[in-house]
Amino acid sequence: MKSQRKNQSSRSAIAAGVFIALYLVTYVIIGVICMPVAVLFLIMPEAVAFFAAPTYHMMLTKSPGGAPIFIAAILPSIVLIASGHIPIAPLVAVPSGILALLIARHGGYRNFKWNTISHMFFSWNLFGGFVPIWFMRDYFFQTTLEGGMSQVFCDTVRALTPWWMLPVMMIATVVCSLLGSMFTRKVLYKHLEKAGVV
Repeated sequence: MKSQRKNQSSRSAIAAGVFIALYLVTYVIIGVICMPVAVLFLIMPEAVAFFAAPTYHMMLTKSPGGAPIFIAAILPSIVLIASGHIPIAPLVAVPSGILALLIARHGGYRNFKWNTISHMFFSWNLFGGFVPIWFMRDYFFQTTLEGGMSQVFCDTVRALTPWWMLPVMMIATVVCSLLGSMFTRKVLYKHLEKAGVV
């Protein structure tokens, strides 16, 4: 019995690692595509929320628990800090991860509705890289310019980010997360049903 539990725990940990890595790869790929273009840069959180939804749901299906959620939530902020961005991203990623895992825990990590709501809040983890646009505006554009982005990029982002754009982006991210979850349920229904999630 102990050996069986140990094997099951090991499989769960391996699955968590695979899906966390897959989420990070999704984030990096979308970031590489979106970052050079100002308009695409501002839809990056929404795009990640949609395309990472299947990975999130499958992660909780194969490895139900709070640790994978929290680790996946904070990894992008670590990448941002390592690449020289303003080091405040964890101030958003950590509470987003905690809130997401508490919501998923409420459904026992195997309730699709609660996991869907969990992913909505989880998807705000990326906003740590965006809130400086509004709350540290001059510093953000100065460091972005010094980091190698063009003046045209900075001017375009500045023009596209009045104060009301932040709540619009956050709401749009929630909507894209929901659409991603609906897509996941339709495409991966058999896998989710087998795991008792739907």
